Amino acid sequence: MVRLFFSKTRVTKLFTRKDEKPEMFLPSMRMILFIFRMFYAWPDEHLEKSALWWYRAKGVLFRVFFIYLSAATQLAYNFTVTSREELFAGMFVLLTQLVMILKMEFFYKNVSKIQQLIRRLNGKLYQSRNAEEDIPLASARKKSTIFWVLYFMFSDGLVTEWLVISLLLTTLIVPAWPGVDHTTPYWAILMFILYQYLTIGLNASFNISWDSLVAALLALTNAHLHRLQIQLVKVHANKRMITVSPIDDDTQSVPTKSDADVVYNELLHCIIFHQEVTGFLREVLTLFSGPMLSQLYCSVFILCITEFRLLTDVNTMADTMQAVLYLVCLVIQVVQYCYFGNEINYMAQKVHQATAFVNYPDMNIKTRKLLIAFQQITSRGIKCSAKYIFTIELSMQTFVTIIKTSYSYLAVLRSMTD
Repeated sequence: MVRLFFSKTRVTKLFTRKDEKPEMFLPSMRMILFIFRMFYAWPDEHLEKSALWWYRAKGVLFRVFFIYLSAATQLAYNFTVTSREELFAGMFVLLTQLVMILKMEFFYKNVSKIQQLIRRLNGKLYQSRNAEEDIPLASARKKSTIFWVLYFMFSDGLVTEWLVISLLLTTLIVPAWPGVDHTTPYWAILMFILYQYLTIGLNASFNISWDSLVAALLALTNAHLHRLQIQLVKVHANKRMITVSPIDDDTQSVPTKSDADVVYNELLHCIIFHQEVTGFLREVLTLFSGPMLSQLYCSVFILCITEFRLLTDVNTMADTMQAVLYLVCLVIQVVQYCYFGNEINYMAQKVHQATAFVNYPDMNIKTRKLLIAFQQITSRGIKCSAKYIFTIELSMQTFVTIIKTSYSYLAVLRSMTD
C-alpha cells in the first residue's frame, strides 16, 4: 500500500538554482572549500577536459611533495626506533597520516559526487519558506561553525606549539627525516623544520576540512528534518483545514472540497520533502561511510596511545600540553560525527510524533490514507549509521563506547608494559 501512494511522489531531480554558491550554506564552508581548492581537490564544474587533466596533475604533485613524502619518512623512521617512547610517538603520528591519506584519496576519487550532493542543497525544497523555518538552519550554521572553530583552533595551536618548541630546541618537529642529526648545519635543520611544519599544517587543514564537511552535511540534514517537523505542525494548525461549512443545525458540518485539496497538497508536499531529505542523508552516509568507519576505528587506538603517552611518557609541561591538545583534537573529531548523527535520530522521532497531531477526523478518505502510509514510514525512524562491512551507529552512545574502549585498551597496554 505504501508503494502505491508514493510511486508517483519520488523526487529524483530537483530544480536547482545555479546562481547560489555552496559557500552560502554555512560560514565554515568558505574555509573548507578554500582548503580543498588549495589541494587542487575542488575543480570548477565548467573546466574543459585538458584543463581538468592539468588541474588533477597539479593535485598529484602537491600530494606527493607535501603528503606522501612526509608519510614515507615517518614510516621509515618507525623501523629505526629503539625505545618504546619513540615507537609510540611515531605510531600515533603515522596512524593519523595514513587515515588522512585514505580520506584524501577517497575525496579525489569521489569529488564529482560530493559536488553534486552540495549543489543538491540549492534545490527548491531546501529553501526556507518562512522565518520560523530559518531558525533550525541558523542553529545548524551556529553549531557546525562552533565545532569547526574549536577543531581548527586546537589543531593549529598544537602544530604552532610544535614549531615553537622545535625552533627553541633546534630539533625536528617529528624526528623522522633520515640523515638529520646534531652534525647537520643549522640552516638545513631550519629548512626541515619549516617543511615539517608546512606538511603537518596541511595534513591538519585537510583533515579538519574533510571532517567538518561531513559534519556540516549532517547538520544541514538535521535542520531540514526540523523544517519538515515545523511544516507538519502547520498542516494540522492551518485554519483552512478545520474550516467547516454549516449546512443546517441537525446536519454535521463537512470540509469543503477546496479545503480538503489544500490539506492533501500540503501533506503531500511534506511527504515529498521527507523522501528527499532521507534520500539525501542515505547518499551522504553511503558515500562517506568507508572513511568514517576507518576514522572511528583508528580513533580508538590513537586515543589509547595518546592517553598512554600522557600518563607515562610526558616529563615536562610542554609535553603535557601537546598530549592534551592532541587528545582534545581527537575528541572533537569523533564527537561531531556522533553528535549530529544523534540529533538526526532524535529529530526523526519528532517528525513521526508530528504526524500524530494532524487533525485526522477532519480529513477526507484520500488524505487519511496518505497520512496513514506516511506514518508507517516515519514510524521506522532514521538510523544514522556508518556502514561498510561493519556498521557503527552515529550517536552519543557510540562516542561513549569509543572512550570506554580506548580506556580498556589503555589498561591492557599499561599492564603489559609495567
